[in-house]
Amino acid sequence: MNETEKLLPPYPRLGEIYRAAAVAIGTKAGNRYVDRLAREGEFDWTLLPDLGDELLVGPLAKSVDPEFADLVAQTVSYVHASYVNLVSNVPLDSLDRKEALPLLVEHYFAPHALGLIFGTRKGFGGPDLMKLFDPDLRPVSVVLEWLNQAENRPLARVAFPEATTADRAEFEMVRKWADGTNLPDSQSIFLFAKALEKVGGVSAEKIQNLRIWLTVARALAHLEKESPLPFRGFMRRHLLLGMPDIDIGRILSTAVIESGRRYSELTLPVLTLYENLKRTTGKEAGDQEKTKAELDEYERAANRLEPEGRTRFHTEWLRGRWHALSGDFDTALAFYERAAELANYRAGDQQRRIVEEALVLAAYLGRKPVLKRLKHRAVAFGLFMEPLAGDVVENWELDHLVQNFHLVFPERGRFPEAPAADLRSATLPFLAIDEDEIARIKPDTGKPDRIVSVRFPDGQVRRWPQLRMFASFNRVEEVELLLSKGAPVDQLDPSGGSALLCAIQEAEQSGDRRVLDALLRHTHSKASLDSVTAKKRLTPLLCAVELGEPDVVGKLLAMGASADLRGNVVQETPLYSAVTKIGVVRNPGMLYGYLYRSLESNPDMVKREVMRRYGVSMAGVFGDGRGIAQLREAPRYAELFESLVSAMVEERTRRHNLPKLIRIVELLLQNGANPNSLHRYPTPGRTPLMLAAENNSGWAFDLMVRHGGDPYRPDAAGLDCPKIAMGFSAAEVVDYMRSNGIM
Repeated sequence: MNETEKLLPPYPRLGEIYRAAAVAIGTKAGNRYVDRLAREGEFDWTLLPDLGDELLVGPLAKSVDPEFADLVAQTVSYVHASYVNLVSNVPLDSLDRKEALPLLVEHYFAPHALGLIFGTRKGFGGPDLMKLFDPDLRPVSVVLEWLNQAENRPLARVAFPEATTADRAEFEMVRKWADGTNLPDSQSIFLFAKALEKVGGVSAEKIQNLRIWLTVARALAHLEKESPLPFRGFMRRHLLLGMPDIDIGRILSTAVIESGRRYSELTLPVLTLYENLKRTTGKEAGDQEKTKAELDEYERAANRLEPEGRTRFHTEWLRGRWHALSGDFDTALAFYERAAELANYRAGDQQRRIVEEALVLAAYLGRKPVLKRLKHRAVAFGLFMEPLAGDVVENWELDHLVQNFHLVFPERGRFPEAPAADLRSATLPFLAIDEDEIARIKPDTGKPDRIVSVRFPDGQVRRWPQLRMFASFNRVEEVELLLSKGAPVDQLDPSGGSALLCAIQEAEQSGDRRVLDALLRHTHSKASLDSVTAKKRLTPLLCAVELGEPDVVGKLLAMGASADLRGNVVQETPLYSAVTKIGVVRNPGMLYGYLYRSLESNPDMVKREVMRRYGVSMAGVFGDGRGIAQLREAPRYAELFESLVSAMVEERTRRHNLPKLIRIVELLLQNGANPNSLHRYPTPGRTPLMLAAENNSGWAFDLMVRHGGDPYRPDAAGLDCPKIAMGFSAAEVVDYMRSNGIM
């Protein structure tokens, strides 16, 4: 292992932070993953969402106090998101850990810890914080002194009054805490509190504060003991200053600029190399050798000026670019892998660009293990939404990334000297249909369950059950013939799509229900009725709600479709989807505004995932639609976009009407749909009942209340149906609630 590989990134890894916090408060126990996360980084994104609860919140709720644990949970959630944003946007490429950590502790971690402690004192009472942070006083001693106030005897003597061997040992344990000989651990604090409860005479509030504040004091004492940095001193100074807002990005960027002066000799050469190695601009004869010579010279200078390798990711990235533009993609990927590793917790926003190029290269070469490693890290850093299926890289993503390979590394950007590569042609993000070719396919009545291969003009091939294929192209006669020959209606394609789902979609698009009605005359299994497609997460019932025909919804439910099966990218229930459509019919402007904003310059994570899964061609690797946003800035394209949005709204409102949607809501409720099911998007914690209150749909609201809807259940922001209805001026729902004694 060389020195570069051993170099710690300037930003501590998330695993390091969680481990340090758990060790400080004494709750690390035997977590088998946090040490590896601290050592390697995000090797498995699924570990991170629950790490705070497993290491910190859960143990604190169990052994200290649930309310205090809730306060810690809020802080952990905020700091986690804030830290990921900081690491993702502020590069520290000229700093090492020894230079970066003091700045982070003083101006980031200490103020956040102070905020938690300040909030704890505000919520529960507590010792004088100026004394608690006094470097000349021991934190545990300060807390014990505060707890002993107004007591006739020290709490340690109250808890352990007898001169027996056991009591003497326990009393001596507390004395050693006070003089700093030992630090309390969570089990000993818990036993101290239990002893006070058993003896009696001490208020429950004081015992609660004993558990909370001895835990806080233990953490402060541990941090002070293990770190050479004056953690409490930083907190004390910040408190004296009135806890002002701190621009940590500016502080870190200033340090980077100052530190970077020693590497100023590298600035112009590296900028020149990035300009000459642009992926999309044409190259001239001789540029390949010329750029390689410049790259070799730059690497020699970098090794001489900073042999520890702080800026090594630039060299690896540029080497990868050079090999990619030379058509040597296998060699390029090896450099990109090293660049991504070295850029992690160091390169700020440049890390995103490295990962983008590495992802499309790995997909093009079919290197799924590399893709998985990169995707785990990308999910953890918010570049992708959390995967909806079990595998971190789903099969459809390979096609999506390969399509983007030709955009990220277009042929025009390669060196003229590069050998003609055996490039896989770029496929379209949709299926271009040759109707004459489709018309030539005939049903195989001798083998009704036959799988047919359909080749499309751009080279894409799909293997589908023939019944599903003919249903998707609205071939009524062929579908009826195959059904008469016993074609299995429950046969699914590799993506989980059925003939029934395709027929519902065809009816929605064309208005022709003949294939759908033919299929509905046959009983389908629950497995096929509840199948979820891999890419768009569609189900037959959700598609039936989208179609807007109550008889189709009713037939699927009667055959056994699960009324609450979630689907779509946002993981919504059919009931939530139906109530959403009621809102669109009542207020088409709401849909127009949503669609118009869907391609804004910084779409949220869900909108990005929707664009990726629906194959929006200019949405890019991460689905952020930067290319589309640039087009919208041109007046001509902006006008076209507005016309498109208007047409989509008109089509939706023409297809749906209130009586049919209300009947669909009723059918879903009669078949067990839950009006109180929680949804995460677009408003966390919202239920179908809350959505009806927001949309001012009195009929739907009444139906859901009569089927167990709870109008007093709050969403994640603490808003219940009365508050939501009042906030949206939903007069119809407000009148209903008032007349029924709900508000």
